[in-house]
Amino acid sequence: PQTASNPAIVAAIGMTSGYCGTLLTPMAANFNSLPVALLEMEDPLGVIKQQAPIAILLLVIQIGLMYFLAF
Repeated sequence: PQTASNPAIVAAIGMTSGYCGTLLTPMAANFNSLPVALLEMEDPLGVIKQQAPIAILLLVIQIGLMYFLAF
């Protein structure tokens, strides 16, 4: 049986998993302030609220991929 993870898979999935978490943080609000202004949204966190379900879904999928592909 394989005892170590494949570093290429861990790196590729790990980098995109980190991005999913970033979509839900206050740092995302700083990056998304321009789209909020361009879309004339009343809620300054509206973009993050729209991104949250997709980010969580992608994170769950990536955790599954990491489990089945890396180990």
